[in-house]
Amino acid sequence: MKDDQNVSAEQTLQRLVDESFASRLWNRDATLWPEPSPDGDPASKTLGWLDLPMRLSMLAEQFADLNSQLLRDGLTDVVVLGMGGSSMTPLTLSSILGTSDSPPTDRPAIRLHALDTVNPTTVSQITTELDLSKTLFFVSSKSGTTVETLTLEAHFRAAMADTVESSMNRKNFVALTDPGTSLAERARAGEFGTWVSTPDYVGGRFSALSAFGMMPAAATGMNLRAFAESAARMAQQCQVDSKENPGLTFGAFLASNALAGRNKVTLITSDEYSIFGMWVDQLLAESTGKNGKGLIPITGEPDLTLDDFAPDRQFVVYKSEGDEKRIDHAISALRESDHPVFVIEPPTPEKHEIAGEFFRWQFATVAASSLMDIYPFDQPDVESAKVKSLEFLSNPKTSIKDIPLSIALEQIAGESAPRYVAVTAFLPESDELTAAFSMLRKAISEKTGMATTFGYGPRYLHSTGQLYKGGPQNAIVLGFVSAKYDHLAVPGESYTFGQLTEAQAGGDFAVMAEGGQTVLPIKIEGDLVEELKTAVRALNKNYTRQPYLNEQNGNPTIRRPSND
Repeated sequence: MKDDQNVSAEQTLQRLVDESFASRLWNRDATLWPEPSPDGDPASKTLGWLDLPMRLSMLAEQFADLNSQLLRDGLTDVVVLGMGGSSMTPLTLSSILGTSDSPPTDRPAIRLHALDTVNPTTVSQITTELDLSKTLFFVSSKSGTTVETLTLEAHFRAAMADTVESSMNRKNFVALTDPGTSLAERARAGEFGTWVSTPDYVGGRFSALSAFGMMPAAATGMNLRAFAESAARMAQQCQVDSKENPGLTFGAFLASNALAGRNKVTLITSDEYSIFGMWVDQLLAESTGKNGKGLIPITGEPDLTLDDFAPDRQFVVYKSEGDEKRIDHAISALRESDHPVFVIEPPTPEKHEIAGEFFRWQFATVAASSLMDIYPFDQPDVESAKVKSLEFLSNPKTSIKDIPLSIALEQIAGESAPRYVAVTAFLPESDELTAAFSMLRKAISEKTGMATTFGYGPRYLHSTGQLYKGGPQNAIVLGFVSAKYDHLAVPGESYTFGQLTEAQAGGDFAVMAEGGQTVLPIKIEGDLVEELKTAVRALNKNYTRQPYLNEQNGNPTIRRPSND
């Protein structure tokens, strides 16, 4: 890393220390950030996440017997029905830790699923795979009105009506929501077996250490006490006005590089922790992507060479046990190439340290937001896409105007950094399809030097969606939809899951285009995996690499072919 980059990060950190950012944050000083948007909650109503690490031990006690009780009741699966902050933590924990930390060999483990899509193929698949009578559903919605969550709840209640008496049906459903919501009122009226009140002073993307993240974890037997120890340790370290404060150090790094033109925050982890990137996506994108600014998270990226990285990037490396050689090589190579690198090393190799990382990233994000003059606790541009989606639903004749994939890639091939490509897919998620999209991302970066993001819809609407609409208007959105969705009915509504999915895609594409993003919709009729492979081969064959100006030394640098 060049000396001027070091000085910039150091100076920024010193500013945070001199201005007593940590003390002021813990004292709930709302003047650390600009005013929220007109409909945004004030900081005084959003800073409860600071207390969650110290309260987590109480949650651990509250849910200590949950897993044993569910096993005694004969349950085999737990499904979180939620979007954004209600599902990202369960998704992350289920991938990194699996089910119970150390399940006895003589009893089955409870499996944890997070369903954050209304894609009819995916919904039908999981409905068929589960024994619904042995499944506990967490209906998780902070507002109590999340359309995807309530739609999924209605579907599973209807599906269970044929197998479980309606009076028993409610025992398979748990409501996780803030007090006073319509969902809470339904729970009070007896529609759910259990209602757990979530803290209304904590925003969704800051709720990892609340019941939204921890109750599903406890249901599968994860050790909440270990999470509590890790989170409390990190929170204590983040209380001091010192350069040793890990949250301040990280926040200064993120902001100083972003303000210097490196706003593509590229996360590198071992494969074991790759899922953590989805959680990071929401935190960074939704907190900072507004008013034309934002930290753009680049996560889950395929392997690239140094020559494929434009000077609009900063790198965050999470070191975990078992992959040190590859990670150390990446750190060394990036630093030798003058890319700024921030290395996170958890204090122990225990996977429960992820709880401390949740807090470190949250603290760093609000610190970086302060430095970048961004209010991190609202999402002012999300509602517009919801309104537009309702217009699509109410007018069946409205359709998405698509273009051929080959034409879209031809346009992308002529672009370069600091633009970036946001690949979105309103399609059924699968490992094979994700791998095919990864190949596409790799080809785009190798040909253009542009960073890429990727997300399935509607998941990304509650994650990077705010960034795409409110952040820097230099994205090229490559949006994939199906030309024909399954006609799975939504109970009590006049539309199907497929129509809802297409309306969400069309609404979001329209709002992004109106805001200034380049949106390239692609409708898929056949085998998408094969179509993507064909497109990648054509991209590699027909387009030469474009030079970009290396802003660090002023000389044009031609990227070379990957050695992979």
